[in-house]
Amino acid sequence: MIYDLIIIGGGPAGLTASIYASRHKLSHLVFEAGVIGGQIATATEVENWPGDKSVTGMELAKRLEDHAVSLGMNLQKKIITELKQEKGVFVCSAGNEKFEAKSLILSTGAMSRKLGISGEDKFLGRGISYCATCDAPFFKDKPVAVIGGGDSALTEAVYLSDIASKVYIIHRRNEFRAQEANQDKVKNSKKIELVLSSTIKELKGDRLLKSILVENVTTKETKELQVEGVFVYVGNTPASALAKPLGVEIDEKSYIKTDLSMRTNVPGVFSAGDITGAAPQAIVASGQGAVAAMSAYKFIKGFAEGIAVVNR
Repeated sequence: MIYDLIIIGGGPAGLTASIYASRHKLSHLVFEAGVIGGQIATATEVENWPGDKSVTGMELAKRLEDHAVSLGMNLQKKIITELKQEKGVFVCSAGNEKFEAKSLILSTGAMSRKLGISGEDKFLGRGISYCATCDAPFFKDKPVAVIGGGDSALTEAVYLSDIASKVYIIHRRNEFRAQEANQDKVKNSKKIELVLSSTIKELKGDRLLKSILVENVTTKETKELQVEGVFVYVGNTPASALAKPLGVEIDEKSYIKTDLSMRTNVPGVFSAGDITGAAPQAIVASGQGAVAAMSAYKFIKGFAEGIAVVNR
């Protein structure tokens, strides 16, 4: 069977794209081998989703999934390992299985960026974590550090302060880029200590993490902090590897280039969500997913227009 559309990625962008694809009566599949909802599912609290003053990331992800399923989403818990185009049809390989479609939406998102220091892989799961929602209970009444200065870092630091004995926020700059509301929560917490203009130079421990060596970027002075957990929130790396064999244009940071209709330079291939380099917000990803699905519908029905790729 040749589907109208295949959506790769089951975050807010992919799930919203499925909702709109179903409403437009497009036969389609959604591929997501990881957690449905993507990174938003790991958020402790979401306070900027319209209509909800506060909702957990997991609950929001479940709502999006339930909505898509109610309209007939066909979810495939498989990893797409290869994409190619043959005779105008896109062929998606998942192991030995092959799935064909007339159009694609790439909503593969982005992966948590690593610190890139020695010992990071050694202590993964033994002190290093990229998800406070997942691993915070392991650090009850223990000192931890959060690395980063964006909204994710500050939001998770506040969450951790209710569980850990102490939370250090280590940020390489002397000010945060997070929303003021999140900065106020951090500054009002008695259990959070700011370590600004600093970076981690070394992870120490034997089988488990025991401490970290922190260096001030200006004075080069170092100090050792006794922490048993380090939660890393230093940005994301685009998961755009699948796009390259199709000839889809990406920018210097590996984000997929699109126009305002979420079209790439390859006819029939659309993209949405964090993979496009847009603001990493669930509402932005969902909006792009809706636009991508509507553009795919126009393409399938023969209404496609010229493509103007926006350089990001």
